[in-house]
Amino acid sequence: MLKKIVCFICLLVLWTGCAWAHVQDLRLSSESDKKARFVIDLENQKDVTLFRLGDPSRIVIDVKNATFMPACQSKQFTNTGFITGIRTGSPDGHTARIVLDLPNQEIQEKHFMLSPQAGTGWRFVLDMEIAGGTTSASVTPSKVGVKNFEKKSPVKKKVIVLDPGHGGQDPGAISISGKYEKDLTLKMAKETKKLLERAGYNVVLTRDKDVFITLRGRIQKAHEANGDLFISIHADSARNRSAQGLSVYTISETASDKEAAALAERENKADILMGMDLGEYQPEVGNILIDFAKTYTMDQSAKYADEVVKEMKKEIKLVPNAHRYAGFVVLKSPNIPSVLVEMGYLSNKEEDKLLQKESYRNKLSKALVQAVRTYFKNHVEQ
Repeated sequence: MLKKIVCFICLLVLWTGCAWAHVQDLRLSSESDKKARFVIDLENQKDVTLFRLGDPSRIVIDVKNATFMPACQSKQFTNTGFITGIRTGSPDGHTARIVLDLPNQEIQEKHFMLSPQAGTGWRFVLDMEIAGGTTSASVTPSKVGVKNFEKKSPVKKKVIVLDPGHGGQDPGAISISGKYEKDLTLKMAKETKKLLERAGYNVVLTRDKDVFITLRGRIQKAHEANGDLFISIHADSARNRSAQGLSVYTISETASDKEAAALAERENKADILMGMDLGEYQPEVGNILIDFAKTYTMDQSAKYADEVVKEMKKEIKLVPNAHRYAGFVVLKSPNIPSVLVEMGYLSNKEEDKLLQKESYRNKLSKALVQAVRTYFKNHVEQ
């Protein structure tokens, strides 16, 4: 769904003057059965990349942020003797791809871009020649038509980003027994990572050792990993030593209650306390896209949080109204559904003991993993 929203916004941007362009024509010519030139006529200058593939041998040309004019997709060419097929398509919705099929032989190639001249526009030129001047397989000359191909790619594993809270000189909360929150969250993240990987997910940790990472740095790591879901792991603390229970937070500028607001303020101060200024969140996409993406992402975050609550309440004590809202900086990624899990209160003697036990954390991990499964099955378009 988010990909569809992105495509829709990209169309809006196109209508408002973004530098998308058409592939206007495809041309193939040859000096002999050993040399050929392939030309792509472009509406304006574009980023063009070329790479080779083997078994079978192919040359692939990608034109970024471009689409084909209809005439390009129904054109017929005279076979040069070593190009056996030409196909066009769009593997990701914003790339015009041309694939040249070759027989199993060595083809030398060079390519370059030509700027507009009198009567011509931008042109990408590919010159090809059979190495050594001989073919390793004879090809009967014939008509070669352009064929359209559908995107066929293996199902991408979902990427889960686990964020162990605090670290380094920032210990987080200190438990009744003198344990640091930063150590507990790292243990929990590593244990959950193993279970998620067994379940078939790719997992990235924002930190895998006792180091300090800014809140913005955690968001950046999630983006670099192309995360599909971001789970920040924490443990709570309160003056009221009897306070108990797990809670799950999603982003909102308006906190669900005073306790949620106070917790977000404490967590957000971590960067400032370490000498870092949080500054304003700088979106990595345009203003139009970010508004749509944030709305979708907040909705998806809430759906995953609800699944966590459903799973946790089967065996784990929760706080009243366990799904809560607050303005956590670490949850402000505009396009990655994100939740913050407070595993329990380190200020509570009983809960502190439980959280130090691997068997108890395993219950928490299993519930998080099952919630991930249910979330992707029921709420995410595959």
